[in-house]
Amino acid sequence: MIQKNASSLMSDMLGALAGSAVILPQSMGLGVVLFSVMGLDASSGALAGIVGAALLSLISGIFGATIGMLSAPNGPLTMLLVGVFSLMAAEGATSQIMLLTLSAILMLTGIFQILFSLLGGAKLVKYIPYPVIVGLITGIGFLMIQSQLKFVTVSYENIESVWIASIPLIVAAVTILSIVITSRLNKKIPSALAGLFFGVLAYQFFEYFYLHGAYGSWVVGAIPGMDSLHFGFSLEMLQTLNIKVILAASLALTVLATTDCLVTAIVADSQTNLRHNGRKEIIAQGIGQIAAGFFGALGGGGTKGATLVNLQSGGGRYSNIFSGLIFILLVLFFGQLGAYLPVCVLAGVIMFVGFNMIDLNIIRWFKYKKSRTDAMIALIVIGTIIFIDLVTAVGIGVLISMLMYIRMQIIAPIIHRQTDALHKHSLMKRTDEEKEVLQKHGENIVMFELRGNLFFATADKLFEILDPYIQKDFYVILHFQRVALLDISGVMLLLQVASQMKNMGGELLLCHMHKELGLGRKINTALENLDNKHSIKIRTFVDTDSAFEYAENELLQKHDIVLRNKELFIQMEANLLCRNIPAYIVEVIESLCLRKEIQKGDAVFEQGDEGNSLFMVLQGEVEIRLYSSEDEYKHLAKYGAGTYFGEISFLNPGKRIASAVANCDTLVLELEQKSLVALEGNYKEELALALLFELGSTLGNELRYSAQEIRRLEES
Repeated sequence: MIQKNASSLMSDMLGALAGSAVILPQSMGLGVVLFSVMGLDASSGALAGIVGAALLSLISGIFGATIGMLSAPNGPLTMLLVGVFSLMAAEGATSQIMLLTLSAILMLTGIFQILFSLLGGAKLVKYIPYPVIVGLITGIGFLMIQSQLKFVTVSYENIESVWIASIPLIVAAVTILSIVITSRLNKKIPSALAGLFFGVLAYQFFEYFYLHGAYGSWVVGAIPGMDSLHFGFSLEMLQTLNIKVILAASLALTVLATTDCLVTAIVADSQTNLRHNGRKEIIAQGIGQIAAGFFGALGGGGTKGATLVNLQSGGGRYSNIFSGLIFILLVLFFGQLGAYLPVCVLAGVIMFVGFNMIDLNIIRWFKYKKSRTDAMIALIVIGTIIFIDLVTAVGIGVLISMLMYIRMQIIAPIIHRQTDALHKHSLMKRTDEEKEVLQKHGENIVMFELRGNLFFATADKLFEILDPYIQKDFYVILHFQRVALLDISGVMLLLQVASQMKNMGGELLLCHMHKELGLGRKINTALENLDNKHSIKIRTFVDTDSAFEYAENELLQKHDIVLRNKELFIQMEANLLCRNIPAYIVEVIESLCLRKEIQKGDAVFEQGDEGNSLFMVLQGEVEIRLYSSEDEYKHLAKYGAGTYFGEISFLNPGKRIASAVANCDTLVLELEQKSLVALEGNYKEELALALLFELGSTLGNELRYSAQEIRRLEES
């Protein structure tokens, strides 16, 4: 076990070394870029980049929410800050004010990330459309390249020759070429480290033969110690800062950092076959941002390239902690090496990263009609980044995401399935007279199974669909089981539809109003609280069958059909079983039956019981239930006075496939098959034939309805 742990830690350390080699030049380069905009020296920027990488990796590693992910300053966040401080510098802000602003932005970003995660906001990132993400990444790539041009293109003024002035550009080209060649020839060697090595080597060659130390500003310089960092700020200093700038930049950074971090976490998961904890990771990143802000370092997030190198080099659970410690050791003991590190080499590394971020697939999207809109969205985001600023681009990206989401909701069908009482009926068994009315007027009961979200963007669409039925005395059932969201616009639509339908003699009914919709159990109370101007009551039902049964009963009463209530007593000769059987045969059947009184809630028979009889309901109501557990069951049918059930066991004795339970005190007649078999006399064959015709007709109708229901489900 000890050997295994030691081996694992060694693998983590080797992975950390490889990953840190990728992070180091990038973090230093980004620090140099940002601090140069703020009017500070390159060595201070390099220090801020390394310390930021150390803090982010250490804190992320302590939380351990994403195995193997290395965190450090990255392009998206740094370029956003470059844009912010470029504007501040143009307005005359001092370096001290900009340092304080950087600390405030990072600390507030960290707070926003923590709140964002605790409120479940990490899940919202998946709703940012891919074209927006591609546009942001590509635009940032262009910014990164643009930001490095000043380090590789030197003005010819005060330079003794064009050849000397072109050295930074040549060294940057050597760096980029070394990275490209190494990445293709040897995957095990970190390409950024190779670029750094050969870039420094090339520069030292030119230094020895041509420069002779004359251009000291072309190197980073010795990296200062920890004591040179800017630690926190006092509350009095807050009065000197531009709160609007800080707030806008922090919100934009929160979106960028969270998105980039979660995407990197997914990359790490693809290598480890593990699953990251998004909420925990964003909290860790938020704490890292706060720490970076407090120490005057650079903020950042997950770095994809370094994460892949770390994992492919054997890194795991503790590699990010080792990476953080490596950076601290570099600052404490190897800061003097910065005197030999050319700025143009770091610029080459950053430019290479920028080139890799540019997604040329955007051009291909224009070839296909379906993807041209996506290409245009990506170009809008890129154009905003280049010609305005990154903060505005993030805002536009979020706005586009919202608009695209709303558009998708509007385009997506809100009706999952539509049916009426001609094709679907309640589980209540009806008399012939009731069936005739329902068959003739069944189109007046319509059910719409809704799907998706019923909110301000889709409410009007649903109203247009319902409008033809609102203008008539229809019963409209809205099925909400597949509805994920119902906002106040949707609620107001329901009230409006219900009011109009009532005026036309119809009624709106709701079913499957699950708790996730947020209206609670007492729907009408919730509706009254939302709008007390409407006195209309909307009937709600727990399931589809209850809603259909109510609508059928209302429709039958409209056509002067007297409904059977649970107290109604119907003689045996009026039962559906005996409707076409001669009276003298009915008398014989009655003599064979056993009269039973069933109390409310008691079972007529239990699922799994052996059975060979059918039952005629004289009074009350019986419900057929198919149990999946002791307390859970599905309603299969409902039988009132004048109906019968149990015909399958009567024709083919065996175990009952469901239970029959009395919904109220119920009176039934039981007819057993063995009583019919034991019958002697002239009426036996005639009775058996009459029962066979009746039961066969009933089963045939039920099979026909089942086939229609299956076909309807397949077509929907």
